Amino acid sequence: MKKLFYLLLCLPLALAACEKQPAPEPTPEPTPEPTPTTEIVLAKSTIEATAEGGRYEVSYTIENPVEGHNLFVAKSSDYAWISDCGAEGNIIYVVVEANETDNAREAVVEVSYGEKHSNENFKTLTIKQAAKAEEPVNDVVFEAQVLTGEYYGDYYTPDAGNYYIFFSDYGFDAEGNLLTNSIYYQLDLYGVLYDGEAVDGYIPLPAGTYTLDKNDTMAVGTIGYSYSCYMKTNSSEIEVEVYFDEAVLVVEEDGSCTLTAVVEGVKHIVTFNGESSIADRREVNTGGEDVELEASYASATYYGDQYSPGVADNFYFFLSDKGFDADGWELPNATYYRFDLFSNIVNPEEGLAIPYGTYTIDNGSSEPFTIGAQYSAYYIMDAEGWDYAVSSAITSGTVTISEDGVVADLMIAGAHHVVTFSGDILVTDASSGGGEGGGGEGPYSTLWEDYRCNFDDHTLYYAYYGDYYEVGYMNWTFAVMPNDGEGDFVQFDVLAGADSTTNFFGEYAINDSFEAYTSYPGYIDWDGYMVGAWYYTEDGYTMAPFVDGTMSVVDNGDGTVTVEFDVYDDCDNNITGSWTGAMLSADELSTRAADIKKAEVKSVEAPVKKAIEVKKRDISKF
Repeated sequence: MKKLFYLLLCLPLALAACEKQPAPEPTPEPTPEPTPTTEIVLAKSTIEATAEGGRYEVSYTIENPVEGHNLFVAKSSDYAWISDCGAEGNIIYVVVEANETDNAREAVVEVSYGEKHSNENFKTLTIKQAAKAEEPVNDVVFEAQVLTGEYYGDYYTPDAGNYYIFFSDYGFDAEGNLLTNSIYYQLDLYGVLYDGEAVDGYIPLPAGTYTLDKNDTMAVGTIGYSYSCYMKTNSSEIEVEVYFDEAVLVVEEDGSCTLTAVVEGVKHIVTFNGESSIADRREVNTGGEDVELEASYASATYYGDQYSPGVADNFYFFLSDKGFDADGWELPNATYYRFDLFSNIVNPEEGLAIPYGTYTIDNGSSEPFTIGAQYSAYYIMDAEGWDYAVSSAITSGTVTISEDGVVADLMIAGAHHVVTFSGDILVTDASSGGGEGGGGEGPYSTLWEDYRCNFDDHTLYYAYYGDYYEVGYMNWTFAVMPNDGEGDFVQFDVLAGADSTTNFFGEYAINDSFEAYTSYPGYIDWDGYMVGAWYYTEDGYTMAPFVDGTMSVVDNGDGTVTVEFDVYDDCDNNITGSWTGAMLSADELSTRAADIKKAEVKSVEAPVKKAIEVKKRDISKF
């Protein structure tokens, strides 16, 4: 029994010894060391280059370099202004050309490390270059030797004395003309009204401070904008004539003056110490005969509220003894009263008429029931009907419009004018505006049929203005003009290609798209100048704006070019022409009456005579 029990006890142990045992864990192999990462490390990722350019350096290191690998530095062909780049030792260098443009620019240099240039181990280095720095502009300091001018009293305004003065180095010749190679600062100044006697024919300039007034209110203490400017003459013509951006004149009690003016961003400091010679012109305001006129004609052009938005509507109103011809031109020996009249807001759909009421001459408030003095005038045409035989500002007065007609009660050059009219007032609606310059809607062509231009004895003059319109295309203006001043003129204002910086050869379409190889159509600006593409003659009567068609400028390879055009005016007349010859730049145009200036090729500076259509037609003070 003991033996059996013993055997039974040993059985589990035996059974246990016979079970399958798990395999022993394998001995792990040692973990290999990681391969070091190769990397380009730049001291900086951006180079800030000046407009002057030059050589710029950036240090670099290669972490964990690999035998047989090298550093590669490359630039895209797009960046021609990066003239060179590479590596020397632990330095990356980049050579940047000077930036002659007005725009900043940016380039990328690629840096790679390996057996060859690739993207496997790659960094970029950005180069940012500043735009061409503006050259420092020094103030212009001018010591005037002459202060001369004229005093008109209250000829132009009843509330102030008008002093039309010039600071100059040499003054004027005996006939009052500008001298050659001279400088003039012209000021249309309004001070306190001087009622004293002239001393030896001259009037003193009142002490005080006068500030440029771009609204031309003609108030005491202001400098009128429209007749004030900086002028410089050369040996044959006015070389510079620019309005002031800002101007302040200080007149001391002893008569010394300091003018501080800004002209095209440049400060001019003008001083004067000496005896002024301001001529007394007040006699034009005395001794005039009173006038009573029964007008036979009354008309107005309606401009809506474009000159006084939301405040008043504007009518350009005329009274006359003869009126205008069928084309809107003034007639010979005719008398005209012109009023820049502002009414309350009207509704043209209810019938276009000047609202009844009394309108008073004022200094340009543009309030309802006022008449702006600046663009109102009295004038009589000469025997040819082209120039003024008499022209005067309207000093003060009223115009009353009622169902009975019109009564104008005015003071002009010291005389009392009473003008009456009974009948219908012809009103033309121009509230939608005209061309880009706003000079009315036309048509302006005076041609009656198709025309072929005659260019037997002509020269082409041109001028280059770069990307004047900021559309990416180069702007040129040119005009084909008769050498003797009589004959056919044509002018064009064109946009050539983006790279057309040395010539304007090519074929052009007449349109206002501002695309490459287009010529801007003709129109009339507010100053009465023919702008864009035109045909005209020197007399100022024959003219035609080009509004459609094509024109080409071809290089003949022998120093001459050929201009051909096949265009249409605003009356659908077909105008053609062809000219071949050598071109002359505008710099070579020194003694011709026409003057190619930006950008509208102001080749004929006679004002447009369609007074009904052209609102802003100034009258001269002389």
